[in-house]
Amino acid sequence: MASTEGQCAVCSKPGKLCSSCQNIHYCGRDCQKADWAVHKLLCRAFKAVREPPGPNMMRVLVFPVNNAKPEFRWMPIRPTKVQRPETGFLFGTGNQYLKNAPAETDFRSLIQDPKIGERLRHRITIQFREASQKDGSLPNASIQSPVGGPPALKLAGLVIAYSNVDVKRGEEAKNTNLDTSDLNIIKDWFSHGFFECKDEQFYEERLTRKNGYLNLAGVKESFETWEAEQRAKPARQWTLEDLSSLAMLPKIGKGQTPPAERDFSIPVSKEESAWREEQKTSGRSFSTNDMQETVECNPWLANALPSFSKNKK
Repeated sequence: MASTEGQCAVCSKPGKLCSSCQNIHYCGRDCQKADWAVHKLLCRAFKAVREPPGPNMMRVLVFPVNNAKPEFRWMPIRPTKVQRPETGFLFGTGNQYLKNAPAETDFRSLIQDPKIGERLRHRITIQFREASQKDGSLPNASIQSPVGGPPALKLAGLVIAYSNVDVKRGEEAKNTNLDTSDLNIIKDWFSHGFFECKDEQFYEERLTRKNGYLNLAGVKESFETWEAEQRAKPARQWTLEDLSSLAMLPKIGKGQTPPAERDFSIPVSKEESAWREEQKTSGRSFSTNDMQETVECNPWLANALPSFSKNKK
C-alpha cells in the first residue's frame, strides 16, 4: 500500500517518517521491518534525487536490465495531454525499417491497488519496449529484486515507471513524482498483475459483446495465432474482423455460466462503471473505434488489413 501524507506505508495508520530517506511513513518497528526488503532498494538513494535538477522535470523509476535494483531518475516532461517523460532513444531504436527512429513502446497504467482494489493516490504507468518479448531483449534483473524472484508478468528489456494525477480517461493529466512508497505497488503489479474483482468475467463479456470493445490480452493471443499461421501458410490472409472475433470469444471456466444464459439486461452498477473506467485507463481494453484510428494512422496496417479501412470497397 502506497503511503499518503502521514500514513503508514503498510497498514495506513498514522506513522512517522523513515529517519534515513525522510520520505516514507511507518507506524512502528513491525511495519518498517515488514517493508524493509523492498524499501531498502531505494531508501538511501532517495536523498540524491529529492530535488529536481531543473524546471519541467519529473522523477521516474527506471528498471535497468542488468542492475540489481531499480533507480530514481529525473527526466524531461513531454507536454502531451497525459504528461509523460521524454524518453528519446532510451528504449533503443526501431526495427530494421526504422533504424533512425526511437523504438515503439507500450504502456499499462494502474489506478487500483493490485492486491485489494483500492484507488491509488495517483496513476502509475509502466512503459516498456513494445517488441521486447520477441526481439531478444534480456530478462530484467532489477524487477526480480523487489519481487524476490521471477515476476509473473514476463517483461524483458528496460522498463520505466512514472505517475500522473488520477483523472478520468481522456482528461488532461499532469505529472507527479514517484517516491519510495510507490515501489510496493509496482512490485505487486509485477507479481500479481491487475486487480481482479469477483464479477470481472461478467463485466468483460458484457463490455465486449454489447459495446464493441476488445480485450487486449485476447487480441495479443489472436495476433500470435495469426503470425504462426502466416509463417506456416504464406498465402493465408486474415482480416482484423477475424482477429476481433477470436479476441471476443468467451473464456468460460469450470462451474461458470455460459454467456448465452447470462442476463446482460441487468443495469450497470457503480462497481462495473468503475471497472470499465479502469479497463480503459489501464490500456487493457479498447474500442473498435480506437482500433479504426490506429489502423488508419499506420500505413502498414492499412495495407495489411484493408477490410478494416473506411475506404474499403
